Amino acid sequence: MSSWEPVHADGGMRHASGPAAVRAGDFVYLSSVRGVDPETQKPLDDPEAQFRQAFANIEVVLEAAGLDLTDVIKVTVFVKDLGEDRAALNSAWDEAFPGGAPARATIEVSDVGSKGDASRALFDVVAYISPTSD
Repeated sequence: MSSWEPVHADGGMRHASGPAAVRAGDFVYLSSVRGVDPETQKPLDDPEAQFRQAFANIEVVLEAAGLDLTDVIKVTVFVKDLGEDRAALNSAWDEAFPGGAPARATIEVSDVGSKGDASRALFDVVAYISPTSD
């Protein structure tokens, strides 16, 4: 018997290799969330729009787990060009977490999407299921 269970979400993101997220104990882990259109699965053109869409996609998955962005405790952001996209990322971040932001690590990497697509960032998210969340 597994010590974790899959979280499946309609829209927001699809993974060919597994569920949108997993729940293990009091935590939900989302991986490889990108700023893609839920219908086409293609990245949006504008970096800030991509980052906003990534947070919208994160929200869809969190809702499937009975959570929301206020339950997020840690985000790791893998960004293709931190120098170019820092301001857009920070703007979308502040919009997503107006009441206080979780811990964040931001790391510049050489690639974050399917080969040749225009993805600018990839988000890994950890959310905590507090006793009042259930």
